[in-house]
This record gives sequence, C-alpha cells and structure tokens, in this order.
Amino acid sequence: MSRFIGAVLIYGGMLAGWVGVGLFLVFAPARFGNLVHESLSLFPKVDRSDWGKKLFLRLFGLFLIGFAIQFVSRIVSTVR
Repeated sequence: MSRFIGAVLIYGGMLAGWVGVGLFLVFAPARFGNLVHESLSLFPKVDRSDWGKKLFLRLFGLFLIGFAIQFVSRIVSTVR
C-alpha cells in the first residue's frame, strides 16, 4: 500500500507541476517570461507590446496542459 501511495504522490506531483506551469503560462505569459529572464536569462524580457513572445508562451502553456492530459489518459489506459 505504501508503494502505491508513493507512486500516486510522485505522478500527482508531476501532473500538478505541468498543469500549474501551463496555466501560469496561459494566464500570465509576460510574468512567466520575465521571471525566466530575471532568474535564468534564458528568455528575452517581455514587454506589454510583445504579442509574439506572449503568443509563444501561451502556446507552450497549452502544450504542457495537453501533455498532462495525455499523461493521465495513458495512466488510465494502463490501469484498465
């Protein structure tokens, strides 16, 4: 039983992380882009008028949410 709970916690944490970051990207792309810029300097600074950068971040957020949905569907199909 404890192995089952451990697996559920690990996969649940991964799922929550993907969905949480994906939603953050969809709803606040400028904040996320600037957070990554200030912390790691991996993404250029996002201004209010940078619609292309915001679109890219929103699409990446939707990709993460879609990946999480596919992840859940594969787990459900494996359990059945």
